[in-house]
Amino acid sequence: MADSVSAIAKINLYLDVLGRRPDGYHEIATVFMPLTAPVDVITLTAGDPGELTVVCAHPGVPDGPGNLCWKAAAAFAREARLEPAWRVDIAKHIPVAAGLGGGSSDAAAVLLALHRRYPAAVPPGRLAALAAQLGADVPFFLRPEPALGRGIGEVLTPVACAGPLEVVLVNAGFPVPAAWAYAQRGRVAVPSAPALADLLAALAEGSLATVAPLTYNALEYAVLDKFPLVRLLRDALLEQGCRCAHVSGSGPTVYGLCPAGEGPAIAARVQALYGAAVWVCATVAAAGSAGAERE
Repeated sequence: MADSVSAIAKINLYLDVLGRRPDGYHEIATVFMPLTAPVDVITLTAGDPGELTVVCAHPGVPDGPGNLCWKAAAAFAREARLEPAWRVDIAKHIPVAAGLGGGSSDAAAVLLALHRRYPAAVPPGRLAALAAQLGADVPFFLRPEPALGRGIGEVLTPVACAGPLEVVLVNAGFPVPAAWAYAQRGRVAVPSAPALADLLAALAEGSLATVAPLTYNALEYAVLDKFPLVRLLRDALLEQGCRCAHVSGSGPTVYGLCPAGEGPAIAARVQALYGAAVWVCATVAAAGSAGAERE
């Protein structure tokens, strides 16, 4: 028997770093938006008794205890007092270490697949607690809907959105560790964040013209300074018609919000400019919930 769960990507429409906590993490305020594409697929099948195996063909994805999916399955087994006997196959389509949450989403998908298989083993509240222990973004992916993230990103409040936003993603093809982005954010001047309340009101209204100037990422300035290619890709999205363009999360993926119906054409023009050197995707930031039980 196999259980397959889609693991979606996200962008951060807003990310402000409020300070460093005593535990070493950073207090943030962020607005998560789930995307319809790209999507990884996590498949859980029975394995040998006492063994936990993670398989992925992507060269940048580790197997064994270094993989967040492995950690998610091991945490579920401990919580449920089960002997792991599972194989996790990861069909990878979300770029790795790209600011799109792919590893966190994959881990959440493992938790959901195991919860589907053993529905009484771990109550939903404990599932959320396990997710938070795995990583700051993992709780969002248990029920990926537009959300305001507080704390380290794990304290979630739904965000009202009047409609979907068309998005173009561009990835430069190299990873940027989140720890580096946080550590380097003071290397260049960072402008003050727009008022978060104004962005939330604009999303509820649904006007791209109102939303675009209120998007923000405090982490992107160090990334743009260190990696000129990322700056070029950001500028290309703006030149090709996006109303705003920012690094998502710790990067290096850059997203642009564009007028309805223009995403595929903008993506094609950017791809033509940079060719196979970059990964480009036209997608949608969904306004509705993707649901707790992702198919």
